Amino acid sequence: MPALIGYAFAQSPLMAGLTAVLAVLAGAAPVGITIGIGELVGELTSAIGQGLDTPEARDCYRWIAVIVVLFFLAHLAESARTALGRALGRRVTGRLGERVMTAVSEPATIGHLEDPAYLGRLARARGEGVIDMPPGEAIFGSSTKASMWVTAIGSAALLANLNWALGVIVLAVFAAIHFRLVRNYRIAVVENVSQTEKLRRTSYLRDVPTTPGPAREVRLFGLTAFFRDAYQSQWRANMAEVWRRRREHDLFVVVVVVTTGLTVAAVFYYLAHQAAIGDSTVGDLATGGLAIRALLQILRADEDELRIGFGSKAAAEALAFPSVGGSADAAPVIEPPDATISCRDLRFRYTDTTSEVLHGIDLDIPAGQSLAIVGLNGAGKTTLARLLAGLDAPSGGSVLVGGTRIDDVNRRSWQRQVVAVFQDFGRYQLSIRDNIAFGSLAHADDDEGLRAVAAQAGLQEFIERLPDGWDTVMADASGGEWQRIAIARAMFGLRHGARLLIMDEPAASLDARAEAQLYDTFHELTAGATTVAISHRFATVRKAQRVVVLEGGRIIEDGPHEALIEAGGRYAELFHLQAKRFQEASS
Repeated sequence: MPALIGYAFAQSPLMAGLTAVLAVLAGAAPVGITIGIGELVGELTSAIGQGLDTPEARDCYRWIAVIVVLFFLAHLAESARTALGRALGRRVTGRLGERVMTAVSEPATIGHLEDPAYLGRLARARGEGVIDMPPGEAIFGSSTKASMWVTAIGSAALLANLNWALGVIVLAVFAAIHFRLVRNYRIAVVENVSQTEKLRRTSYLRDVPTTPGPAREVRLFGLTAFFRDAYQSQWRANMAEVWRRRREHDLFVVVVVVTTGLTVAAVFYYLAHQAAIGDSTVGDLATGGLAIRALLQILRADEDELRIGFGSKAAAEALAFPSVGGSADAAPVIEPPDATISCRDLRFRYTDTTSEVLHGIDLDIPAGQSLAIVGLNGAGKTTLARLLAGLDAPSGGSVLVGGTRIDDVNRRSWQRQVVAVFQDFGRYQLSIRDNIAFGSLAHADDDEGLRAVAAQAGLQEFIERLPDGWDTVMADASGGEWQRIAIARAMFGLRHGARLLIMDEPAASLDARAEAQLYDTFHELTAGATTVAISHRFATVRKAQRVVVLEGGRIIEDGPHEALIEAGGRYAELFHLQAKRFQEASS
C-alpha cells in the first residue's frame, strides 16, 4: 500500500495532495464539532436564566456558529474528498494499465503471452480475480479509511484529555474489534464467491431431471435417484462450511456486542461519576459521550476494506511490471528486395517442454516464390511460420534475410516487413478503414491503395452497403467478410513494401472446397510476391510453386506438387488419402 500511495503522488502530486488534505479535514471536522458541542453544553450551564444578551449567552452564540461552520466544512470536505478520491483512483488505474500494457508489449516475441503464469500475473494486475477490483480503487478506499481513522484518533484523544487511560484503552479495544471484523468480512466475501461456484454445480445436479432435454434420458436410463443423491450429498457438503462460518460469526457477534456494551457502559459510568463528584463538568460529559459515539463508527467493515485489500494486491502486481520508456529504434534489415529468406539448422522448443518442436530445419525461400508448407496437425507448421515472421526466437539455428540474421536487435524491423493472415486473425472492433490500414499504418492516408486492395479482396460492394462506408465500426460481419478484410489488410502491407506474406490456415474452419477456393484466390492476388501458405489439407495448396512437407518437426519432402505426386512419397500418400475421404464424403 505505501508503494501505491507513493505512485499516486508521483503521477498526480496536486490531486493526491488535495485528496490527503481533504481526507484529514473530513475526519477532523467531526472532532471539532464534538469539542464545540462540549463547550456549548458547558457554557449553557452558566447561561441558563442569565438573559439573551449576557457574556455567557454571547459565548454560546459563538460556539453555535463554530459548530455550524464545522458542520458545513465536514460535508463539503467529504464531498470533495469523495470526488477527488475517485478521480485519483481512476487516474492511477489508467496509468498502471498503461504501464502494464507497455511492459507486456515490449518483447518483440510472443512466447510470454502463452505462459499461464505470466497471464495470471497480467490478470491480477488488471484487478481480475475472486473479487474484480482495479488498483485505483485502493486509493479511494484509503482516503475514506484515512478520514475514519482521523476521526477515531481525534475522538480517542478527547477521551484521553479527560483520562489518558480511558482514551488509550477504548481505542485499543475498538481497533482490535475493527481489524477482526475486517478480516472476517474479507474471508466471508471470498468464501461467498467460491461457494457460489460450488452451489452452481449443486443447482445443476438438482435441475437436470427437470430440464426438458436431459429429462428424457434421465427417465429412460433411470437416473432420477442418481441425481437426487448427488444433489443432496454435494449440497450438504457445501453447506456444512457455510453453517460452520455462520456459527463462528454468531459467536463473534455476541462477543463484540458484550465487549462494546461493557466498554461504553464503563466510559459513561466513569464520566457520570466524575461529573457527580465535581471532578468534571457537564460539558466534559457531553464531550466524552460524543467521542465514544464517534469511536463506535469504526466497529464496521464495508466495501472500502475490499477496495484496499484487493485493489492494493492488484497494484502490487502492476507495479511489479517494469516501467518501460520509449523503445529504442530497431536496427534495420537492409537487404535488396530480391534477398532470399533462409533457415539454417533452425530449432525450437517451448519453455514448458523439454522436447524440440523443430529439429534442424534448413530452408531457402527465394524472393517472389510461393511456398506451401503442409503436414498433419502437430507437425510444426505454425511454429515455423512464427519463426519466419520473427514472432518467436529460435532455440537454435537462425533465420536470415540475405546475409542478415534476424535476432533481438533487428526483430522489430523485420516484423514491419512481414504481413500475415493467421488462423485466428484479428477482428478489430474499429472502422473498416482501420482494419485494412493496419497492414501498413504509416500509409493509412493512402485512400487509393485502400480501395484497390478492398476491390482485390472482393470487399468493394460490402463496404458500399455499410451505413457509414469506410468509417463504419465493424462488429457484426460474417466470418467470410472478416476473412476478406484480413486478406485485404495483408495485401495493403504488400502494397507498401512488405517482403513476406504468410497464410497460416485462416480457413481451417471451412470445408475443403471452400478452403481450396480461398487459397486459389490468394495465389492469384499475390502472384510475384514472396508467400508462405500453410495448411494441413494437401489439396488446397496445389497452385503453390513449391511444396514443403513437415513431419515431426523435420522437412521430409520438398518440391513442386506434380513432382511430389510422381515421387509417390509421403506427400502423395497423404494427398490421395485426403482426396479419397473428400470423394467419399461428396458421394
